[in-house]
Amino acid sequence: MLKTSIQSSIWLCALLLLYIPIYAQQLKLGDPTTSPIKAALLELNTLNQGLLLPRITDSTQAPLNVSPDGMIIYYKPASSLLIRRNGSWSRLADSTAVSNNQWLLSGNPTVDSATKFLGTTVISPINFRTNNLNRMIISSAGNVGIGTTAPTSLLHIKSATANTSGVRLETLTSAAPVTSGAGGLGVDASGNVVRTAAAPVYYNAAGVVSQNIKVWADSISNTSTGVATANISSAGFTKILSITATGKGGSNNGDSPIPVISGYTLNAITFNVFRGNTGLTILAGWATDTDATHKVYVTVVGY
Repeated sequence: MLKTSIQSSIWLCALLLLYIPIYAQQLKLGDPTTSPIKAALLELNTLNQGLLLPRITDSTQAPLNVSPDGMIIYYKPASSLLIRRNGSWSRLADSTAVSNNQWLLSGNPTVDSATKFLGTTVISPINFRTNNLNRMIISSAGNVGIGTTAPTSLLHIKSATANTSGVRLETLTSAAPVTSGAGGLGVDASGNVVRTAAAPVYYNAAGVVSQNIKVWADSISNTSTGVATANISSAGFTKILSITATGKGGSNNGDSPIPVISGYTLNAITFNVFRGNTGLTILAGWATDTDATHKVYVTVVGY
């Protein structure tokens, strides 16, 4: 009889102890000397114990298959925690789970380019920001936009300053070797960068002669025999299209040097240099210009 009374008293005390936290809608397990944290419905306070969750081998069995969102279990086959969300179980990622699927701020030692990538798997763009402002975007179509969030070309750059492209090619500021057949760059009415025809385009009566035009220009000195020769071999002409020449010297229009082409090849042009005999009238006749201080200015166009 006494034993039964003692057992009843123990159960009654236990129920009274449980009644207090239940009534307060708060339960604390562990160190009784500290006050419970009011924001916690369940508080575990210990220095040498942990929380052991249910260890489940089959998450599809009832009633786990209809668990509410927010439930957490330990799933033994995956050795991982699972959380119920959107009506299904999904793994809570830990450092082991993501170590092979993350991009590190300090760089990635190895990347399998066949399976790993930085990007999206749905029709969504990638935004790059600084100071919380969009600086660059890769659209779902693969267009890269800088200064714009709606790029319409493979590379679309929109400068914040009118008539300024925002593009700088610093290494092209110094003189560069001539590139055969190279053309210039221009901008069409929509702002698209286009390649212009190789400059200049040269026309004659038959139409376009060539787009790889060469121009050779220099000054040569007259000689005491009145014959001057221009060496144009450095131009590498295959065809000469036009030759112009003017003279410099004399004291007036009547005795200024007048160069006349007497012959030419792809490597040299020969001029006979004349000057007027008397005054301003050509009817007075020409004479050979023997003044070696006079100059002949020559321009040759060809390809």
